[in-house]
Amino acid sequence: MKIEIPNFLSYMAFLDAKAFVPGIKDLIHGNPEQDIMPVTAKIEKGRVAVSSLKSYKDARKAGNTAAADSSLALFTANYPWFGYGFLQNEHEAIPPIQLTFYAFRIMVGLGFLFVLLFAITLYLVLKNKTENKRWFYLSAIFMIPLAYLASQMGWIVAEVGRQPWVIQDLMPTSAAVSQITTSSVKLTFFLFAITFTILLIAEIRIMVKQIHKGPRKEETHHV
Repeated sequence: MKIEIPNFLSYMAFLDAKAFVPGIKDLIHGNPEQDIMPVTAKIEKGRVAVSSLKSYKDARKAGNTAAADSSLALFTANYPWFGYGFLQNEHEAIPPIQLTFYAFRIMVGLGFLFVLLFAITLYLVLKNKTENKRWFYLSAIFMIPLAYLASQMGWIVAEVGRQPWVIQDLMPTSAAVSQITTSSVKLTFFLFAITFTILLIAEIRIMVKQIHKGPRKEETHHV
């Protein structure tokens, strides 16, 4: 089952219900009617930009002003597709569609679920009917891990969906490799994992302790 809202994506993207929103096939194989260049052509122009930048640096180092100016002009003309020069083929420009597709829908679905819970909570609070609603409290507790799940799904959409780009059209992730060693990344990961595990254990112990104590009884004074 699917719910469709005609032209809604066009309006979200361009504030125009009749605007054309390109799909994967348009972006990869091009669409002459919409003036969209195929990725293969962008890769060729990107490689020209990469090679001309190297030629420009070499010419500057050698003191050859004329060659440097010629290379700079060639680089400037092909600069908008610079990042494509690092791609090996057109398929590298396609992000992992299936993972992004389902992560986005899980995130949005959980978002609507949270809104529903908030609406129910507001109704029960205004009507003063929260007492003895065991199903309501269990639902609220069950929503806690779902909030973290929705957050992670959002990160997947952001990080996986932008592949292969760090900077759109200018720097792919393959060219943005840092000099940090694998051991440093592992060490940082385990330090964070240990730290947050300790904090989680401490938080759970505090919560359990307070639950066992129960609500504080108000002292009554008789005059």
